[in-house]
Parts: sequence; structure tokens; C-alpha cells
Amino acid sequence: MTDLVKKYPSPSGFAEKIAFEYAQKTTNAHKKEAGQFFTSKQIADYMGSWGSSKSDKVSILDPGCGTAILSSALIESLVNKSPLLKAVKLTLFETDEALIPELQKVTRFLSKWLSERGVDLTTRICQSDFILENSSVFRTGSLFVTSEIECYDYIISNPPYFKISKSDKRAVVAKDLVHGQPNIYSLFMGVSAKLLKPDGELIFITPRSFAAGNYFKAFRQVFFKDVSLAAIHIFESRNKMFKNDNVLQENIIIKATKQINTQIKITTSECEQGLTSPTERFFDTEALIDLKSEDKVLFIPSNENEEKAIKLFKSWKNALTDYNINISTGPVVAFRCKQFLKEDGEINTSYAPLIWLHNIKEMELVYPLKKGGKEGLIAISEESQKVLLRNKNYILIRRFSSKDDKSRLVCCPYFASSFDSEMIGLENHINYIHRPGGELSENEIWGISALYNSTLFDTYFRTFNGNTQVGATELKQIKMPLLEDIIRIGSKVKKLKIPNKQTIDKIIHEILNSTTHVENHRSTGDFKSIGVA
Repeated sequence: MTDLVKKYPSPSGFAEKIAFEYAQKTTNAHKKEAGQFFTSKQIADYMGSWGSSKSDKVSILDPGCGTAILSSALIESLVNKSPLLKAVKLTLFETDEALIPELQKVTRFLSKWLSERGVDLTTRICQSDFILENSSVFRTGSLFVTSEIECYDYIISNPPYFKISKSDKRAVVAKDLVHGQPNIYSLFMGVSAKLLKPDGELIFITPRSFAAGNYFKAFRQVFFKDVSLAAIHIFESRNKMFKNDNVLQENIIIKATKQINTQIKITTSECEQGLTSPTERFFDTEALIDLKSEDKVLFIPSNENEEKAIKLFKSWKNALTDYNINISTGPVVAFRCKQFLKEDGEINTSYAPLIWLHNIKEMELVYPLKKGGKEGLIAISEESQKVLLRNKNYILIRRFSSKDDKSRLVCCPYFASSFDSEMIGLENHINYIHRPGGELSENEIWGISALYNSTLFDTYFRTFNGNTQVGATELKQIKMPLLEDIIRIGSKVKKLKIPNKQTIDKIIHEILNSTTHVENHRSTGDFKSIGVA
């Protein structure tokens, strides 16, 4: 062990070596099943540096620890910051049985490294499920139960990422955090927040998908009640993080405390290589999250343009529902409707057009357009009526964006005149905007379609949506310009032969920055760089 300590300058460097060797002999299937993506030393060092020194004796929890690179980096940082540090109590959770011997090598190395610096290390390795082992945090009605819960000065983690069912025993015990299909990482965050000491610090690297959306609504309500965000780091690149594991994910690092933070520091880098000199800005907490709201959506601006977009949208007072306009999800779930679907044929009284996600291009519906053998027709019958829609004016929006899409929001106008059919079918990967009990006007359709396809809306949407999904719930929450402005935009856009994004942005700029609009929203500032000023 002494030779190893001499060979490797730091425990985190040794932990990275062990992780790399283990990953080389582990199958991708195993890593995917375990949600196991090891943290690089650059990220671990950066996360560790976020821990502030406290006292001469500290306790650290590393749930889903892997080779303990994060807790090692945190301890190294604390040793450098606090020469008075004398004792560390480290609790590690890891369920991968094959990884335990490797983890033990790292903790022995760490213990030796600390002893040379006069620091005593006590380590507890728990080969058990972190969520189930700490399920008592959700039974806080009893003082006896509460007193038994061990809390920590620091909790640092790169939790596993994978979806679980609502019937999974972990989701059942953590039901306070669950709505819809949960992702295991949010349960790790939620449980950890409850295990934090009053002056403790929680440091996590996770996907940013928890920031918005219905699936994470219950989680946000609990999490932001338990802790307050102090800092967020944004990685602007999706494909350079965890590159050794071929992960395409928008990740952020967060620091949260039990203390109320009136400001949040946001730092940004393209990827891990930029961590030595990230950009840095400060925001009032209330500017990024309305803690009094039910949804508690977290906005995370990565640049000045996104910051400006947030301010502009907050100046608007109306949502589409205020104009008697609603957003719904396509009712045709293909595998459940196989008996009604037909690949080829004519649209007639027996068959209606079936529109899929791939039919929707920016400002254009392309039909027919074959892709992967997907059926283009759906039967009109008494049995299929429940999944068919009346053929009227809609705006169609993709529920999922692909890696090839430059914009997160892709939509097109749809007019009833497009097909000689009383009914149409919209596949489940499509959201559609409609007026219940009425009809959207031509100008409304063109105006709303232009706004959703604009640089402005795409910029704003990215501040709170961190994945490729575009949920109807998220769209409903977006504030809109005045209806008369929407109609004015539509009246100009419909005259264009080719309504491209650049021209759309110019029209939106002209309308939203007219004398009346600027007077109403004088405080929103200059928005030229995001296509509206």
C-alpha cells in the first residue's frame, strides 16, 4: 500500500484508475442495468472543491459510490482547506457485488493517505440498496424514528440513472417523490436531502430533467421544501460528458443546503475540460424558481440570451388557456391500435390519415412520408372512434426531438382543408394545440406555429427542459404574448412562400417590439440576440 501511495499522488487519482480498469472488463449491458457511469477525476475534483470546511470532525455520505472517487476528491479538498481536520467518518453505499473488492482497495489507499496527514478515517461500506436502507426518512411522524436517522455534514454523489416502475419497491417506499414513471436518480436526491444535517451540504451531478415536467413535479415539491439551491454548474455539451460510456445526456452539478439561499451561483463550461475557468454569474433565487408555485419549475440559464428570454416570458401574463386554447397529446398508441392501422391506400369514408412525429417538419406537414414501415392510415369505425379526432384546425408539435433537430421545439400548422376526411388520427408522440368546442383561426394557427418554431421560444424552452421530451404539461405553462400580437404575427407569416426561421424571427421582432408592446413590457430589456429585438 505504501508503494501505491507513492505511485499515485491522490486517492481520487487512484480511484479513477480502479474505475477505468473495472469498466474495461464490465459489459455495457451490466453498466446500463446498474445505471453505472463512473465520474472522471476532473469532475470529481471540481465537485469536491464545492465543499466548504466545517469542523475538525466531519461525516460524509457517498450513495451509489462506485470506486468512491467523489468522496475521495471531497476529502482531499477538505484536507487542503482545513489543516485542523482530524477525523472523517465515511459511509459508502454500493450494490455491485463485483465492485466491492475494488472499492476496498480505494478506501485502504485513502486511509493510508489520510493517516500520513494526521487524519483518522472510519469507513462503513454498505452493500445494500440506498433507498430501501434509508426508507425511514419518509416516516417522520414519529419522534423515535426521526431520532434514529443518521445525518451527514456532506452528501456527494453521481447517482445511477434509470427508470423504474411505480410498483418498484423503491418507488413505493419513496412514494412522496413519485408521480408517473420515476427515475432512480431523483429518489437518490430526495432521500439524500432528508439525510443532510442543518448546516450540511449536498453536492450531486445528475441529469437536469428534474427541473421541469410532470414526472418530477412531486419530487420538486419535496426536494425544494427540504433544501435550498446554492449553486448550479451547467455543461453545455451533451456528447462530451461520460464519453467513455457513450452517454448522451444533459448533466448539471448542484449544491444545496438546509440554509435558505437568496442567491444561486451558476457556472458554465462546455465540458469537463473547461472546469478550471468556467463562466460565473449570480441570480436571485426567486428569478430562477417560484417556490410559492405548485410546479416549482427550475430555470437554468446557461448564457445571457437565455437569461433575457426568461425575463421576457415572465413579463407576459397569459397562457394559451386564457385564450380558450388547449394542448393535448395524440390519442393513437400504435401498438394498441394495430387492428385499425393500414400502411397504404386512399383516404376515404373508411380510412383517415394517421399523422406521425416524422410527418412534422418546421412549419410544414409532410404527408404522406413513409418511415420504417409506419402505417399512414387508420380505420374509421365504431371501435376506433375513441382514438380519432375531428378533422379541424390544429397546431402539431413533436413530443420528442431527435439528435438531428437543431431546435427542441418542432411544430407545424395543420388545417382541416389538408384532407378530405371527417376524422384524423394523431399518433401518441405528437402534441396538438386546439380550441375546445371551437375552431382556431388561420392567423392564430400561423402565429402560434411561428412562435413555437422561433429562436425565442426554443431558447426559453431550453432553460427549463433538459431532455428530448416536449410534454403537454410543460407547454401549457409557457406564457404567451397578447392574442392580438399572435394574430398580427400570423397574418404576416401566412403570406410567406417559405416561412424559414430567420424570417419568422424578424417578424416576431417587429411585432413584439412595436411601440405598444415595448410600453407594456418596458422592463424586459434588449432581446436582439434572441430574435425579438
